[in-house]
Amino acid sequence: MQVVKRVAVRWIHARGLKPVLFAAALLAATHAFAQQPLLDSAADATKLAMPAAKTLTEEFVWTAGDAAALRPDHDKFTYRDTQKKTEPHFFRREFNLPHVPAQATLYIAGPRIVRVFLNGQLVLDAHCDESSPLNTHVYSADGSKALRPGKNVLAIEAVRGRGIVAASDSPLVQQVAFGEVLTAKIVAAERGLPGTVLAKTDADWRSTLAAGDGWQKPEFDDSSWTRVQSLGPIESRIEFRQWNLDAGLYDWPGYMGLSPALRTYTLLPAKATLLTPNAQAVEHLDALTQPRAEQPFAVQATASGPVEVMLDFGKEVAGRLLVESRQNATMEISYGESEAEALSGKNYLGVNPIFAPANEVARGPKSGFRYVLLRFKNEERVAFRQIRLEGIAYPVEYKGSFESSDEKLNRIWQTAAYTVHLCMQDGVWDAPKRDRGWWVGDLDASTAAIDAVFADNRLLNETLTHLQPPVGKHVNGIPSYTGLWIETVASIYRRDGDRRQLAARQEELHTLLEKLVGELEPDGSFVNRKHRWLFVDWSPQMFAYDDAAQLGTAMEIARALRDGAWLMEELGDRQAATQYKAQAAQCIASVRTRLKQIPPEEATRWQLSTMAVLSGAAQKNDFPALWQDSFRSIEADDKQTQTISPYFNWYLLEALTRMEHRQQALDWLRRYWGGMLDEGATSFWEAYDLNWPKTDPHQYLQADGKTGFFVSLAHGWSAGPAAWLEENVLGVRALSPGYRQVEIRPELLGLKWAKGRVPTPQGAIAVELLPDVTTIELPADVQARVLVAAANGKVLVNGKLVKTEATEEASRRAVELNQAGRYRIVPQL
Repeated sequence: MQVVKRVAVRWIHARGLKPVLFAAALLAATHAFAQQPLLDSAADATKLAMPAAKTLTEEFVWTAGDAAALRPDHDKFTYRDTQKKTEPHFFRREFNLPHVPAQATLYIAGPRIVRVFLNGQLVLDAHCDESSPLNTHVYSADGSKALRPGKNVLAIEAVRGRGIVAASDSPLVQQVAFGEVLTAKIVAAERGLPGTVLAKTDADWRSTLAAGDGWQKPEFDDSSWTRVQSLGPIESRIEFRQWNLDAGLYDWPGYMGLSPALRTYTLLPAKATLLTPNAQAVEHLDALTQPRAEQPFAVQATASGPVEVMLDFGKEVAGRLLVESRQNATMEISYGESEAEALSGKNYLGVNPIFAPANEVARGPKSGFRYVLLRFKNEERVAFRQIRLEGIAYPVEYKGSFESSDEKLNRIWQTAAYTVHLCMQDGVWDAPKRDRGWWVGDLDASTAAIDAVFADNRLLNETLTHLQPPVGKHVNGIPSYTGLWIETVASIYRRDGDRRQLAARQEELHTLLEKLVGELEPDGSFVNRKHRWLFVDWSPQMFAYDDAAQLGTAMEIARALRDGAWLMEELGDRQAATQYKAQAAQCIASVRTRLKQIPPEEATRWQLSTMAVLSGAAQKNDFPALWQDSFRSIEADDKQTQTISPYFNWYLLEALTRMEHRQQALDWLRRYWGGMLDEGATSFWEAYDLNWPKTDPHQYLQADGKTGFFVSLAHGWSAGPAAWLEENVLGVRALSPGYRQVEIRPELLGLKWAKGRVPTPQGAIAVELLPDVTTIELPADVQARVLVAAANGKVLVNGKLVKTEATEEASRRAVELNQAGRYRIVPQL
């Protein structure tokens, strides 16, 4: 920003501007020099690359009728049951070859233990390290010597994979996550090189649990074996790329694992550091950070062991390591969102081997990280063309913006925008590292930021559709998340006004609203009689089965019923709207009674106080006491008095705003999210507490009942400030769906100046604020009610005195703007 200011000063003097116009000119100049967020390497969608269009046809298969996810008792089989259903499965397939190629490589992925016979010869006998966090492992073997012209037989004995977490209702996803998949192919080429596929898994393979003697021999009669269950080609479903299900397929020839909507970009390391004392074994280390180095980076292991190099990409990224080598190279890599995580080898994906064939491209697993530890194991010298990031991004345009006189707030806005963009992948994920999945709580908190920055609802709507639960189930299995699904629909509709999209969800809305009603007692209370696992926030007593979590869930149910009633009214179903509105009121009445019965120290927890405000359980006359008893502690300068996540802090900011405590909300935003920046964050974290010691944040990060490297340092649910700053400093909020009517209530809140753009379906609303001047650019088909502070009630618009209306107890005047144009609004002194 200082550079921008210096350029702006030269720009002003070059134009001979008078000093009295300095502030306004500075505002215009900085606008000209700060169009794109600096953090995001994928900010310019026109510079992103479209991956080559090719689709792998080998399929995921398993023994028909045997998958745990297909059984009525599938809930008894989870990723935690690593020793259940570990009996061997047997697979066979015949294929014909006109001739035998000079080279042929067999690839198998899926099982933890596998034995492969090709024409009766054992060509592969392998098992994975079961402590590895990966579910799917790739094995390879030379098959050229076992092939023959004419008929060939591939026979496989496999034990299911290890299993990993995947919080999905889909039986298909549950099956893959449980490890009951197998894919195989034979390629006419050396390991790692492209070539003709000679054989592959498909629906015509046969399988059994009882093989019989001689099952591996070519002449064995397998006609009594049933045809396999096929899940389809390994790249055919977006679900296969969720939850790190495909993390281990990075070594599968030709596997890209990208939806057609995604794009890639290149980023070189910002820094490369040699960690071992083998300096003589490394040449031109600095070439790793240079786009066109004169001499290549080269390395070889020595008698003292492998050579280790740490790469730092300078910020959190979403993508994978890409390696281009001039000779065959073997190495191990370990990602890390911090340097400590990369060094530990205990990150979410563990330590991963990479084989880079000469003059080909090799990739590591997809993840979120900043650092990569490289461990080179070749005993001969290997030179590399490049080792870089292949970033993976959803192409969007930065349509929203925010800048101010406070550089920390500017960094917070940019970091929030970058964080949520990192999570826009195959749907809107919670995080690019963990879980890489669809959670509606994360989606609800991310929606406002995505709309405020990108105004791109395609991915939001796709994710909502994927999150629709099976009949009779809650979204993500959590009652409050069913409520948040409804809230997300309402949030999107407020911003885009797409009634046709809303109508397409009417049936599902009604189903989920009835599901929430079914959780309530006749008096409207929620007592969790079905003993469901609850979630409000990652804070003590705010999840699982605690009373506080129960009360918070009740308020979310009431909030969803209220907004569901509004949606039904928008859809013209007045009967349903009346019903849900009444049930929301009944639930709120029950909550108010409950709030009076619990101890004050419990009732005034930030999460419950926030939900009381947002649900309507706390009314306007309750706000002074609620501020005094609960929220006032947020003003403490030296400590954080309650545990709250970045996720729930978004709702806290909204509650403070409704209570007319915008200044305190901004101060807290600056301290809390700014605290992460002060600790070196380049994206906002899954969990944070200002009181945590600063020496090792991983030691104190707490979420999902766990700590340490498990917890994510890039989580979309922490991106709330991007929307809050636009809505409460620039002051733009929709009064009707689709921003046809808006309220603009600008407030500097102690800033010297602020400006930005708020995207709408009609175009962006631009706002520039100086202490006594508000400038607004309004697109066509938008009516704006502008609330400006005017002590004497007189307001000039473009130099003319206009008629205004007193509002907010006469502290502000309402100015009506009814057509497109640029308006300079000045209260008359």
